[in-house]
Amino acid sequence: MLPKIGQTIHLDLTGDGEENQLYTYKSRVADLRDQIAVIELPISEKTGRTSPLLAGTACHAWYIGVDGSRYEFPTTILGRYSENIPVLHMSLPAKEEVRRNQRRNYLRIQTSIEIAVKLDDSIRNYHFLARTADLSGGGLSFTCQETYRLKEQDTLKIWLSLPNKAGQVQHAYAEGEIVRVKAPKEKGKHQWVSVKFVQISESDRAKIVRACYERQLEMRKKGAIE
Repeated sequence: MLPKIGQTIHLDLTGDGEENQLYTYKSRVADLRDQIAVIELPISEKTGRTSPLLAGTACHAWYIGVDGSRYEFPTTILGRYSENIPVLHMSLPAKEEVRRNQRRNYLRIQTSIEIAVKLDDSIRNYHFLARTADLSGGGLSFTCQETYRLKEQDTLKIWLSLPNKAGQVQHAYAEGEIVRVKAPKEKGKHQWVSVKFVQISESDRAKIVRACYERQLEMRKKGAIE
């Protein structure tokens, strides 16, 4: 599935040089033409500033489709043009060259971030803070006190605070369904709850996916993972 007009798209630079591993750009598709995507000037997710990117720059493009899957393909910046606003032209692959990663294949990373959780129920009207045990674009797990009587198939409202490389915090919201609850091994310890996202905006899922990849890169630099 090729991106659509209005689609938020992310660009990872793929050229030589360690600095290319540190910069990801975000843009929006303004128009689609024969094998060309017209995109707004990309914004660096590290600095928050626009960047024209030079003609010939090789990129790895990815975006989240309406089905919740991640779509990705290699591309090249073709040049900068002025069409009411400054834009870039970017090459598009054939449809069959776009790779689809289903939700179950989202990178899952162990990370502890703060979340707010709410369960709307006539009896179990809970609203509490917790911390994740792991996170992915398709869901998360968290631990909380056993006094919150959560059960499988409960629907939770979840607000996430996502730190990024620039030291800023982005916020995301999702509704999730509990798929598993594991009681604590010892009395007084926290229970473990696994959740899959059932409703989340494309932009918020993209924030989560990016946070997972940044965390993975950080762990690799520290030698925590291969």
